[in-house]
Amino acid sequence: MSPAGMLRGDFSLRLFNVTPQDEQKFHCLVLSQSLGFQEVLSVEVTLHVAANFSVPVVSAPHSPSQDELTFTCTSINGYPRPNVYWINKTDNSLLDQALQNDTVFLNMRGLYDVVSVLRIARTPSVNIGCCIENVLLQQNLTVGSQTGNDIGERDKITENPVSTGEKNAATWSILAVLCLLVVVAVAIGWVCRDRCLQHSYAGAWAVSPETELTGHV
Repeated sequence: MSPAGMLRGDFSLRLFNVTPQDEQKFHCLVLSQSLGFQEVLSVEVTLHVAANFSVPVVSAPHSPSQDELTFTCTSINGYPRPNVYWINKTDNSLLDQALQNDTVFLNMRGLYDVVSVLRIARTPSVNIGCCIENVLLQQNLTVGSQTGNDIGERDKITENPVSTGEKNAATWSILAVLCLLVVVAVAIGWVCRDRCLQHSYAGAWAVSPETELTGHV
């Protein structure tokens, strides 16, 4: 409380570093000294403590079985205890809460952390969202997660990326060697052809003069 403020009739109580333990009732009682400390004001105030939850993090879906998809939603450091909803973002309808398993607990700071696990039937395309609601702050934090037809294919592709890279490298190496062999073969063919033509041409000139000289004699 501020002594200077009280002289002006301001009896405000200011709390610093508020924690959930400060959530209680406070009683303000004002007495008048000039009236023999008679009570002139009595007010009871209830303090409600609230803290924003972090933006939810929705993990990529995984398939514990061929017929099921599992999503996990996590949010931390909020107060009071939240409500958790899973939403079908295609039509903004709420999913059955029987499909989700929520774990809400107090952390070392006295704030709430929440982990929600959703299990649904596997479909070709899923577009859902996780909503964390703080009723006291009228706060709704929603994050979506979308899957497509490539879930199974993506798992197969990333299952052994090293082997795939090695296979691609080997394939390109073989193609490069084959191309080089073709180039060398073509070059050798042209060289041999030129040499053969040169030898035939030189022989004809060597024989022709001798024949002419013999004819003149």
